[in-house]
Amino acid sequence: MSDTDDERLIQAILSSGVKIPPMPAILLRLNEVLRDEDAGPRELAALISQDGALSGAVFRLVGSPVFGLRQRVETVEKAITVLGMRNASALIRTEILRGALHDPEHAHALEALWGRSGAIADLAMVALKTGHIRGIASDVAYTLGMFHDCGLALLCKRYPAYARALAATWTGNAPWPDIHALDREHHVHHALMGQMVARNWLLADDMVLAIRHHHDLAATGLPDQVARLCALFNFCCHLHHQLTGADDPEWEDGWREESARRLGFDDSEMSEWELEALAALGH
Repeated sequence: MSDTDDERLIQAILSSGVKIPPMPAILLRLNEVLRDEDAGPRELAALISQDGALSGAVFRLVGSPVFGLRQRVETVEKAITVLGMRNASALIRTEILRGALHDPEHAHALEALWGRSGAIADLAMVALKTGHIRGIASDVAYTLGMFHDCGLALLCKRYPAYARALAATWTGNAPWPDIHALDREHHVHHALMGQMVARNWLLADDMVLAIRHHHDLAATGLPDQVARLCALFNFCCHLHHQLTGADDPEWEDGWREESARRLGFDDSEMSEWELEALAALGH
């Protein structure tokens, strides 16, 4: 799909009644803190300490086995210091996203969405460590894992079929739905929706493009960093399918070979990477 086609579809989607939420004020303040060269963990902690959900999320991540941290932390500032400003900021940004896109009417659907996104974000951290991938920062990989399907949250509000399909996975009675089929049925594109959110919320250009093209096996002309991010992301999706026993046609039909090419791995290195990642996860 060309840029012109994207713009036409964007206009059609907006005309259909889908609304992009405005950037939350706290995200604007977060961006200001991150742009301040003199700001550090103290300033970031001061920003989020008044928000129980954001503070709790930071504590949860610092205690997560994904980071393998064994330090006990008792303050938000110490947690941010242990995580690092970039990792903590990525987590805060994703929590703000979840809050801004919350919809009580479709709570189960969104729980399923964020649960799967969170699992893939965690896998990105493991994959980076075990694959010794250079040039991709952990906060960027984590953010893509969390944001990649954020467009689905908007589509749940507009098209009940998306909400029903996602909610069915929350109960454990159905596999992850065929999102591409839902897109075709409703003449929308969930990745394009995600791109619109990311762009409106002033995420980095590489992140915006990676969200838009995370399914595009044959995409050409992408910046190298974006192409590598998409390759890493699809490897993490493959790991998630392995862990959950889900079918994995996109990986077997092309993404395995394409991910290896983009990341500079040969076939045996890809197999070894998968084994090491699964072993790190206790499998």
